[in-house]
Amino acid sequence: MTILDETVETIYDPTTINWSTFLWQQGYYKHYVSETDIMKPYNIPFTYYNDVQYEDAILLLNGIENPWDLFPGAMLKIPKLEELDKFVLDNLK
Repeated sequence: MTILDETVETIYDPTTINWSTFLWQQGYYKHYVSETDIMKPYNIPFTYYNDVQYEDAILLLNGIENPWDLFPGAMLKIPKLEELDKFVLDNLK
């Protein structure tokens, strides 16, 4: 399951989801932002999920609306992929 629904080729807008209701029930990975992450924030989801499409979701879950607000050393919570996918699909508007 992915944010991109390949069966109907629909791309969902992650800003329409209320990310503050995410419960982190399966725990999370801690990711410390590097200089490279600032220039290429899509590397963050690729590191954990082998997929770049979760960049916006990860940033929004961490209260970051603009990727340029990232700074070196900032800690991001990275949810387990299964929990993130389920949350997105359950909360689409």
